[in-house]
Amino acid sequence: MTAMQPSVTVPKDRPFGSKAIRIYLLSILFYTTSHILLILLPLNSNALGASPAQIGLIMGAYMFTSMFLRPVAGKIVDKFGTKRIFAAALIMNVIVISLYLIHELWVFALLRMVQGVILSFFSMVAHLMIIQVLPENARGQGLSLFSLSSMLPYTYGPFLALYFADKVPMSYIFMALIPISVATLLIGLNLRLPELQKQDHSQTTNQPDNEPYRGWKDWKLQFPALLMLLASAMIGTVAAFLPLYLEKRGLPFAGLYFLTETAVLITLRFFGRKMIPTSGRFPILMVAALIFLITTAVSLVRIAESLPVVLIAAVCNGIALSMLYPTLLTYVSFIVPERFRGRGIGLFIAAADFGTSVGTWGLSLIANAYSYEAMFTGCIAIGAAALLLILLQSKKEGVRK
Repeated sequence: MTAMQPSVTVPKDRPFGSKAIRIYLLSILFYTTSHILLILLPLNSNALGASPAQIGLIMGAYMFTSMFLRPVAGKIVDKFGTKRIFAAALIMNVIVISLYLIHELWVFALLRMVQGVILSFFSMVAHLMIIQVLPENARGQGLSLFSLSSMLPYTYGPFLALYFADKVPMSYIFMALIPISVATLLIGLNLRLPELQKQDHSQTTNQPDNEPYRGWKDWKLQFPALLMLLASAMIGTVAAFLPLYLEKRGLPFAGLYFLTETAVLITLRFFGRKMIPTSGRFPILMVAALIFLITTAVSLVRIAESLPVVLIAAVCNGIALSMLYPTLLTYVSFIVPERFRGRGIGLFIAAADFGTSVGTWGLSLIANAYSYEAMFTGCIAIGAAALLLILLQSKKEGVRK
């Protein structure tokens, strides 16, 4: 009996259980089709005669639909459970991927909207499943690895789409996505999850059963969501405008920037996953340091005149990107009551999406009216505001750590 003790205790702090690995695989397969379509649809739409504005509308329908539906999706998942919603989302995914064989612009736009609906439910349920199948002290690692698995396809999906676009007909590439979606469905349907169990953590049991969840009215959720929104606005702006800005300054280093940032991000998401706190307390110093790194990266990009400065900015942003989202999401998973967890996580992810899309658009208006330098100065101001917010919160709570 004693000889079997080590095999019992290993899973408690490792995010590599068989069910967790299958969820990571599901994420890789799902986002592989998504990232290939990210390149394939604009190419095919352009071949069909779409204008840049029409292409932007088709591609934007995906994220905007998902962003506005996430809070509702969380509420629906809380009500009906993860299993039925997840199965329905995966079945719809197969149908939508198959319908992309109809090469019409209005069909593409409609399908992108439906894909946005699917994404909101898939992402929501997958996050909840990782939380469900892993113990609390491995939750941060699991969420970090899940986030990594959703980003890995970005390293090869666009490359595959561009490589085969010149070698085979577009319809063949669309057809190749169907088996991937079917494999995602089969793995998802065969994933056996335990029933949700009430957690012992004091943060999740301090709310009476008959008291409705306050949602956005809960400052404990508002605070990390607001920080993620502000950080996402900075991150999204740098990602969108750095190539144009460096080109304007005569610096051909955008490719090296993104390569370095991605290498740091992937490395830290895997090897740094144990650094993510799982105590249920807000990791104020860690979050402040990560937002400071983002602000530093933006400042370096703004004044960049050489390759070393650009690469230092990439490292700073890569570190922050790898740790901030899973750290805040892990905290949210502890402070939201279990029966409302889908809704709470949905609101948090919606805030991150809102910052990336609307925040980036708002900052782009500054560049349009003034200059890129003014836009990046606006990003720095946002970073300073986020750090000030953290400082005020720490004084309010009397935080010492």
